[in-house]
Parts: sequence; C-alpha cells; structure tokens
Amino acid sequence: MVVEGLPYPTKRIKEGKAEIIIPDPDAYRRKDGVYEPAWAPVFYNPRMRFNRDLAVLFANAYRELAGLERLVVVEPLTGSGVRAIRYAVESGARVYAADIDPDAVHLARINVENNGVADRVTVERADANEYLARLKREGIRPSIVDIDPFGSPAPFIDTAIQSISVRGVLAATATDTAPLSGTHSRALRRRYDVKPARTAWEKEQAVRILVGYIIRRAASHEYGARILLAYYADYYVRIYAEIRRGASRADESLSMLGYGVYCPYCGYTGYTDTPSHQCPYCGGSLQVVGPLYRGPLCDPELVKRMRRLAEEENTTLAEHRRITRLLEQLEAECSITKPYYRLDRLCSILRMNMPKLAQLVDALRARGYKATRTHFDPRGFRTDAPHPEVVNTLIELRTRPDQV
Repeated sequence: MVVEGLPYPTKRIKEGKAEIIIPDPDAYRRKDGVYEPAWAPVFYNPRMRFNRDLAVLFANAYRELAGLERLVVVEPLTGSGVRAIRYAVESGARVYAADIDPDAVHLARINVENNGVADRVTVERADANEYLARLKREGIRPSIVDIDPFGSPAPFIDTAIQSISVRGVLAATATDTAPLSGTHSRALRRRYDVKPARTAWEKEQAVRILVGYIIRRAASHEYGARILLAYYADYYVRIYAEIRRGASRADESLSMLGYGVYCPYCGYTGYTDTPSHQCPYCGGSLQVVGPLYRGPLCDPELVKRMRRLAEEENTTLAEHRRITRLLEQLEAECSITKPYYRLDRLCSILRMNMPKLAQLVDALRARGYKATRTHFDPRGFRTDAPHPEVVNTLIELRTRPDQV
C-alpha cells in the first residue's frame, strides 16, 4: 500500500475503533522474521495493543469515578498517533499529542484526519518535556498525562507531574524492566535512585520501584500520588497514579514508602522501614531493595468499573479475554500488599516437592488468611499470612496422603 506523501511502504490496520496507517511491518523484520518497531520510520508496536485497550478502559472508568464531563488527555510521545486517536474515538477525549520526530507527526496527522477527529486531536512537533511545560503555561489542564516511551519514563516524570495543575492522572509505561527488577543494578541506581537487589518477586519489585519513584518525584513538587492501577504485562510496567496538589497529600504518600526484603535462605518476603539486613525468621542475610511503594496496587472500585466496561466493549477490544482475566486477578490481589511468593523457589529452599498452587491457596484460606494467585507470575501466590504460617502450611500439604 502506498500513501501519497509517505516515502515508505504502509499498511492499514484496525485497532479498537480506530483505523490507522502504519509502516508495513513486513518491510522492517529482522532476519529471524520478527518485526522490530524501532527499525520502522515511525514507531508502532502491535504488542502494546493490550496496553492501549486498558488505557481506554481506564480513561472511561476514571471519568465516571471522578465525575468528569469530558477528559483532556496529553500524550507527548505519540508516534503513529494510535493511542491519541483511540482516546478521542473511544473515550470522547480532547487530546493534545506531540512527537519530536517529523515523520511521526506527519503520519499521526494523516491518521487523525482519516479518523475524523481533527477537531478533537491536535498533533504538534515538539520535545515532550517542552510540550508539557508549554501546555501548562497556556492553561491546559489535563485529566490524564500518558507517558509511553521506548525505555524509561524517568526523564519525563517531573514535567508530567507539574503539568497537572490541581488533580489528574499520570499514566506511565516503563519497558526498562531489567534495571527495575534488579538485573542491572547500576542503571537502577542512576535512573531511579534506588538501593538495588534481586528478589524472588522481581516483577512486583519493578512495579513498586516505579511507583515509589513517582511518589518521591511528586512529593518534591508538593503533590500526593494515589495508585489507581499498577500491573506488569509482557515486558513492561504500567502505572496509573492520581496526582493531587497539597503538602499533606505528599506527606501521606511518602508514608507508604519503605524497603522490600527477601531472604534467599528461608524464602521470607516483606517490607521494612529501615534497610535491615538480618532476616527476622532465620537470621540469614536479607536482600534489601528500595525505597519502594508498600501499598495496594489498585483501587477496587475502579477495577470493577473497568470490568463492567470491558464486557460492554468486548467487540472492540483487541484482547478482551486477556483483559478480563487480568482485571479479575487484580481485583483479587488488591487487598493484599505483601510481596508475592514464588512457589517453586520456596519449595526448593524447603527441599520438598511442589504441591499444586491451587491447593496451597485453598489451604491458606482454610486457615483464615487471604490468599490468591498473582498476575505477576504463574508460579506465584500472594497472602497476608505470616511467613511461618506459609511454611507450616506447605509442610502440612507435604504430609497429606494425597500429596505423596
């Protein structure tokens, strides 16, 4: 497909209720046949459709919860414009979009015109931080600032927070999960000012570090940050934080920070206010990471509304079944803040065969504790049970006849 004014092969696709033109993926595949979005003249990542589906659902649910007549969304890293267009078409939002790449701006404007939303979506060529600062000077008050970079969102967080005048949502994606999960400790220190470590709950660690960083940056500008939704999917972290001005709100948010701990000798997971390095259960040396966020990772009412909206929009969502599963799991996890356990790692430490995860969850519930699987890892489970109770429950399962 050739589009006038575009010097590269293109393809027309449908995503949600938007129809957009993108660089033809077949022209930008690696030798192994995998499409590499970064090689294309304008960035479009089909693997982030799930992320964008959830962004639209969140926007509609948040509008209801906040009692807003209309959303104002700012997306300063727009690429092909697909996210901005979907916000306009599927959430009825007024969208301000920008990109530093002139090719991206040109294609995004074509897509905006083709979708008939030129009256609701403005696309400009600008540096992301400069664009956010200018919109603030012009009196634009965003309901949502959506930061979806290739890599770390850290360079954009401060300006995004300051662009929210009184109250709004910062939505941020991070694809630099290797540093956030502790694999690249120096990068973690540089980007997020965090004491690095590797835990058995590394995916949750990545989410909680980014949330903690957002809270600290917001507090430095006297904003509080309340987490409405935070999750890990595929290869990225996604955070939705409601930002509200006020020193007292900033102080309250900071009180939710601490250090995460993991004991490689007995499997203990938890938090501490001070970076102690001795396990309270076995006396072993702890892995300590932080500061990070210790609170709930979603708002139950918001997730319920998103689930309802997902059922209503099931014909337009690219990955409806997966979205429904994630939201159901997040709703089950919301009230448990203790980091998840990896069942295989815990059983390895205890030198025992691994029972079925469902049996362990049921056994912990039978003892009166909250317990559930986790979206972070198919081998993981969350519980509010003290560590000795988790261990004793596993040992009890091992001694049952049906576990032999």
